[in-house]
Amino acid sequence: MRCHVLVAFGKSRSVINKGFLFIGLVALTIILGLTPSASAEEQSDCVTAPVILPLLGGEGDAPLIPVKINGKPAAMYVSPAFDYIYVRNSEGIQFPKGYDDAKVVINGTYKESAFHSKINELVLDDIPLKDVDVVLLAKASTQVVDGRPIVGVLGRAALSRLAVLIDIPERQFAYLDVKDTKACKLAFKTFLGNDSHSVDMEDDFTVHIRVGEKKKRVSLDPDLTYTTFPSFWISSLKENLEGLGDQKKFTHYDDFLSVGQGALVKNLFMGGAPIENEKVVFQDEVEIGSLGLPFFTDKIIIWSLENNRMYFAIPAHMRPLSKGQGLHFFATHSGNVSVRDRRGDVQ
Repeated sequence: MRCHVLVAFGKSRSVINKGFLFIGLVALTIILGLTPSASAEEQSDCVTAPVILPLLGGEGDAPLIPVKINGKPAAMYVSPAFDYIYVRNSEGIQFPKGYDDAKVVINGTYKESAFHSKINELVLDDIPLKDVDVVLLAKASTQVVDGRPIVGVLGRAALSRLAVLIDIPERQFAYLDVKDTKACKLAFKTFLGNDSHSVDMEDDFTVHIRVGEKKKRVSLDPDLTYTTFPSFWISSLKENLEGLGDQKKFTHYDDFLSVGQGALVKNLFMGGAPIENEKVVFQDEVEIGSLGLPFFTDKIIIWSLENNRMYFAIPAHMRPLSKGQGLHFFATHSGNVSVRDRRGDVQ
């Protein structure tokens, strides 16, 4: 799912600035449960972390981080598929409506009412950010995680200045800063290890994958319940699809319903690495593909807009996660409808 503001704000200021508390590469490696290599120790001054936060929730929940909104504990999603910072009113936390209305476009077709708004103080890991511009959606939130109301999502406006790490296996989120020197050029590759991979990333946080011999552009959206591809890709990818047409998949996003066809994609590669058993839903409404939460669940991922690069690795060991609530900013309910029984029963 792609989400952007139809009526944009003026030029916004950076949400994350440099110069806060820093943790070196070796220390960060230990925090994330990795073993620091000799080369990592040599480059320990290359990567620093102004912000390190735990991921809240559990298995099946989109990435959520703890924040404070005007002094009150809250939680927010993280997804570069959103262009801005979006918020919803919740019990105990209300946002002011701005003077100008805005429209939010979802999936390139559906428009939802919204308002310009502002957070007086947004705190990330004890770092206060003042007067943060946001988009207030009309529909309120009733979601709660670990006793915190979920009030919004941090999109690209909050994820562009510094590199970002999302490590779902170890439940960690971090902003990373890398020194701009020749010696630090391969710092992320060194940090993730020799078995890591990387791929070019565009300014809108899209990357290219290969399915068979076909190259396709996709966005990164851990808020999605599953990976989605446009329906018009089916004809060019059909030789690499299994189970297409066996099942209809529907998803409610706030007030609109999207219906698609599920399939298993074979021969899918990113950055030269095979992506095994990726289940995909083909939808009519989407314009480009989006890698959803299942793609992220077994990977450590770093994206760096400054380098226009995304790095990823699959850890050797995966610890079991507690069951989550299926929390997502937009996806409120999803299910399957069998095609073969011809009754349309929800399964």
